Amino acid sequence: MEAREGAAGFRHPEKPLLILCGAIASETQAVLSASGLSDAVEITALPAIWHNFPERIPEGVETKAVQARKGRADRPVFVGYADCGTGGMLDEVCERLHLQRIAGPHCYSFFAGEARFNALADAELGTFYLTDYLARHFEPLIWEGMGLSANPEMRDAMFSSYTRLVYLAQTDDAALTAQAEDAARRLDLRFERVFTGYGELGDFIDGLRPEASATP
Repeated sequence: MEAREGAAGFRHPEKPLLILCGAIASETQAVLSASGLSDAVEITALPAIWHNFPERIPEGVETKAVQARKGRADRPVFVGYADCGTGGMLDEVCERLHLQRIAGPHCYSFFAGEARFNALADAELGTFYLTDYLARHFEPLIWEGMGLSANPEMRDAMFSSYTRLVYLAQTDDAALTAQAEDAARRLDLRFERVFTGYGELGDFIDGLRPEASATP
């Protein structure tokens, strides 16, 4: 299998494992449920806080994949991450272990879609992005996780190159939108909301249907 492409087109007769980022676990479960795949795909999540420590992701994925294939060397294993700041290190693991990950540089891109995300980024380079998960967990992951709760004076230096916050919304949730808007206020950034739904995550998961096995 190629490591850098999406999962669509790869079918397996047995139950696949999806190793995913904890920050997209609820979205993944929602897509699996809507697709009728909740019982057909096994999922295991790595810590969402690794969003702040991407260097931990490749080793974490490798450990999970190796464990899953003990006694089942040909078990299909997929990766619910894009590159996500690993600088190609996740792809090295995927290529070596014959894993399949979500195409793209990060979750912002696969939620919005590559063309749409590129248009957003090109329109205003100084953009900070939130997803549903990041909006919901802004306090521990961003405010505390980046040290702003202890050193609020660092905000202006850390975000001096940013001009707006774009909330990429997977769901229509007024409370989450309010949380994202408050995050923009706290970071002193202009707020914009863009509804994405689940984007390319849905296409990737659709490719995991074990009953639609590929022709040998």
